[in-house]
Amino acid sequence: MATESDTVRGTFETDPISALGLPPPVTVSTAATVGSALAAVQKHGQGYVLVVEDGQPKGFMSQRDVLMNIVARDVKYDGNVMDFVSKIPVTLTAKERISRAIKVMIAEGVDNIPVVDGRGRAIAVLRSVDVIRFLAEAFPQQLLNLPPNPHQTLPSPEGG
Repeated sequence: MATESDTVRGTFETDPISALGLPPPVTVSTAATVGSALAAVQKHGQGYVLVVEDGQPKGFMSQRDVLMNIVARDVKYDGNVMDFVSKIPVTLTAKERISRAIKVMIAEGVDNIPVVDGRGRAIAVLRSVDVIRFLAEAFPQQLLNLPPNPHQTLPSPEGG
């Protein structure tokens, strides 16, 4: 008989990244200014901007990058965004399994991975928060109904 953890593991091992229903990426071109990249982050509210050239990922700017590399250094907003982006160590395709994406995130130490099509053009960005949201939506009873301490016993019923 399969346990709940087997079901969760099976879902991540069998479902492709496309099952997450990721939105199109927030992008700017490699010629964009820091100011236009920040405006894109604010406008779309996704917490990142993917820098692309001909649709192919060339750099990534997360909220952390903004805080550490731009705000903390009082950078002028008319500078080129490529001077402040993080390198992209790896990309994935929508056909690859969610479990592979999680393993890559852990191995590479990244929270965001561009998802590309067969021509290497960005079609989405997989964020660790997307994986967590998928898990919470797929298994709400198991995740959202846990007490802070699973072995906790209450001296009296709640609400009484």
